[in-house]
Parts: sequence; C-alpha cells; structure tokens
Amino acid sequence: MRRPGILVFARLSSRRLPGKVLMDIAGRPMLEHVLQRLRRVPGGPRVVVATSDAAEDRAIAEFALAHGVGVHRGALANVAARALAAAKAHDFDVFVRISADSPFIDPAMVGEALARHAEERPDLTTNVFPRSYPPGCSVEVVEQAALARALPEMNAEEQEHVTLHFYRRPADWRIVNLASSGGGHDGVHLAVDTPRDLARARAIAAALGAEPFDAGLARVAALARAYDRRSADMSGTSAP
Repeated sequence: MRRPGILVFARLSSRRLPGKVLMDIAGRPMLEHVLQRLRRVPGGPRVVVATSDAAEDRAIAEFALAHGVGVHRGALANVAARALAAAKAHDFDVFVRISADSPFIDPAMVGEALARHAEERPDLTTNVFPRSYPPGCSVEVVEQAALARALPEMNAEEQEHVTLHFYRRPADWRIVNLASSGGGHDGVHLAVDTPRDLARARAIAAALGAEPFDAGLARVAALARAYDRRSADMSGTSAP
C-alpha cells in the first residue's frame, strides 16, 4: 500500500529574510500557520518538517516536535538529498513538497494534488509548471523513486531547488500539471520572501481573525489584493 506524506522544508538562513519561518504572524510563528493548515488536508496525511542539520535550525526542529510534528534533519544546501532521506526515513513512497514560507497554503489544493497524483501515478504532480497559482500556494507531489533516480544527475542549483531538475528535462519525466480553473491570480503574492511580504501576511491573517486556517485561496487572494491597493495608494505607486 502506497504511503503519501507531506514534507515541509524550513530553515532559518533565508537570504532575504533570515529567520522568517519563526517570525510572528497574528500571534503565531509562520511555521505554525503552515502546520495548522496542513493538518486540514483531506485524508490527514502525516506531516514532517524537513530542516537542516545546521545548529541554528535546531530551533525549528524543537518547535515542530513541541507541536507534535515529526522532524528530519539533513543537508543544508542539498535539499534534494534531504528530501529523499526524509521520505525514506518516514516511509513516504510519495511526498508533497511544501515550503515553510507559505502561511496560506490551501489544504484543499494539497488534497486535490494528492488525489490527482494517486489517479495518474506520474513522477511529479505540480501546480507550478506552468504556474497558474500565486507564489505561496505551490504544491508539488513527488515520487520517492523518481527523486532517487534524478538526484545523481542534479547540479548544485538543482539540488537546492529539488524539482528544478524535472522542469528542465520535461521529456524525461512524466509531469502532471494541476492548473487553476478560475484564474485571476495575476499579481497576487502570498509567499513570505521579504519584509513587505511579511507585512502583507500579517495584515491578511489579522483580517481573517482568531482562526485563519480554514480560509480558502479566494478569500486570502482578495485580502492580498486589497492590502496591495492600500499600500500603493499610501505610497503613490502602482500595486505589484
């Protein structure tokens, strides 16, 4: 019986916003927002935080364990090797790759991707190739066996980005795209990469209230657009 799981990739050494995954958003660390949303994925697949073995990332591991979430620690730069080791250690034949800088990841979308992957059995099911959902809503379902075959051929950049190797060689792999049927996401950015993104995320979470984890993409995207319009009006510039 095939065992799917979710791997959340987190580290504190972000280049543009160091420490972001444990920064506060509406009274909770960003990583908690991610984990709470993933607990709502249909079918309840097991969630594991895949962080690095760098000393500073011990704080991430301790946070995850304190919240009842499994942890795997591995190579800092070779994230693909970390992913493969985590999948093997936790017996995930298939895993969903989620970034910890995605506090508004949509549980329904993750469930849809898992269902589509189970039905079609490709090497990779993705909503980012081509992208039709906003950054911060990226979902990739990866076969452990496919990653094991690809890893020896990856260069350093591909090792860091895990799935880039597949996207650069689409003829060599079976890739299924999960496309947005509604569209209308142009200009919406929900990943937290910069201080501006963090301010936007805090405003969205505050608007969602005390329990923001059930809000779907449509509601979150509308709040993001409203925030960007207000920011543009205040600064006298165009919203992104």
